Amino acid sequence: MYPDWPQSPADLVPLPRCDGPKLSAFDFHGPQEIEFLEHLGEGGHSHVFKVNILGCVYALKLFRFVYDDDWLGPEANDDEDQDDIKVLSAFYEYSEPFSAECRAYGRLQEAGHEDLAVPCFGYVLLDERHERAVMDKFSDLDLDFNGNGDYPGYYDMRSRFLGRDGRAPPIRGIVKALGRAEEHMRTSDARRILREVVSLQQLGIFHVDVAHRQLIDGKIADFSTAVTTPHFLTNPELNPSLTPEWISAMEFETFRFCLADYWQFDDMVEEWNDEHDDPRDKVKVSALPGTRGRQSTYGLRSTPSRERVYSLVDPRRLGWGASATLSSRRVAGGGTGQKGDGGTGGVSGRAISKPRRRLVARPPRWYYDCDPQTAAKLKTTRGYSLTLSWWAKDGLIFPRKRR
Repeated sequence: MYPDWPQSPADLVPLPRCDGPKLSAFDFHGPQEIEFLEHLGEGGHSHVFKVNILGCVYALKLFRFVYDDDWLGPEANDDEDQDDIKVLSAFYEYSEPFSAECRAYGRLQEAGHEDLAVPCFGYVLLDERHERAVMDKFSDLDLDFNGNGDYPGYYDMRSRFLGRDGRAPPIRGIVKALGRAEEHMRTSDARRILREVVSLQQLGIFHVDVAHRQLIDGKIADFSTAVTTPHFLTNPELNPSLTPEWISAMEFETFRFCLADYWQFDDMVEEWNDEHDDPRDKVKVSALPGTRGRQSTYGLRSTPSRERVYSLVDPRRLGWGASATLSSRRVAGGGTGQKGDGGTGGVSGRAISKPRRRLVARPPRWYYDCDPQTAAKLKTTRGYSLTLSWWAKDGLIFPRKRR
C-alpha cells in the first residue's frame, strides 16, 4: 500500500499511483543527503523539520503512518476491510494524508498556480541512514511515526503491510519552502486568503482545513486533508455501478465539504476578532454573510431563489477531462531549489514554460437543490460530521451510510 523502498532512481515515480495529479520526487542530483537542523513542530499527521539540502534551507514535512479513521476510507470498526491491502490501497492513493498532499500540490503545479500555497519541491522517501540520523538527533523528543498526533504509537501501523523484502515501508516526506508562521492578520490579508480558497476550489482542491495556525508566510501550508478531483467522492464516473441514490448522497457530502472551507474561514476571522480588543485590529470580511447571526439581505424575502443554499464554487466544474489535459502538461521531475534571498530555497533550477489555467475572480456559485429544512440547517450549522463511509469491491469504491 505504502511506497516501497526504492531500488534505483527509476523507482521514484510521481505519486500517488491513481488517476489525477501527482507529485514528483525531489531531485537530490545524486545520493540522498539531508542535514537535520531543527524540529519545527508537529501536527496530527506529521512532524516538520528545518533541513539543509544542497546548501539550501527547507522545511521537510515527514508524515506519520496514521490510523485508518484519520482519512476517508472504510470505517475503523469494519474488520472485514481493515487488513485487506487491496481494499485499503484503493483508498490510500486518493485520501491518505501523504497522498492527499501530493495530489493537491500536483494540481497546483500542473495548473501553474503554485503561488496559492507554500512552495513545494517534491516528495522524499527517507532512507535508513537519514531515518537513524533524525531519530538520533532528536532522541529527546521520542519521535513516533505511528498513529496520529493525539494518540501516537498505540498501534504499529507502519509494519502492518511490509515491503517486498519484508521491511516496514520508508518514512514519507514532502520538501517545502521554509517560512514563518503568520502572526498578524488584517482585513486585506483575510480577503486575499478567501480569494485563494476560492481559487483552490476552482482548481478542484477543497476541504483544506482553513485556519490561521496553518498559514506560513500568509500562504496555506497543509493539504493533508484535501480532496482533489478526480476523487472517488466527487467523480461517480470512476464507478459505473453507482446508483442514482448514492450519486446524490456523494454530491451532498461534497457540497458540505466545500461549504466547510468557508465555515472555517469565518470561524478563523471570528476567533481572531475575539482575541483582539483593539478596533483597529478587527478583521471585517465574511465568506458566508448571513450565517450564525451575521447581518445580510440573504433570505429576507421568502422566494424560491432566496431559500436556496449555496457554496461559492463547485470544484467538480474543473472536469476530469480538464484534469487529464493539465496532467499531460505537468513538469516531470522535482526541483532541487535554488538559493534565493536569505538562502531559504526557491524554485526549480530549470526554466520551464507551462500553461497557467485561467481562474475567475467571481466564479458561478454552486446552488444545492434540497428541501427548505435541509437548506436552513446548512445555512446555520457550521460544524458537520461525515454521513458516508466507504467500501471497495473488484477495484471499485462504493459509499454507504456511516454507522
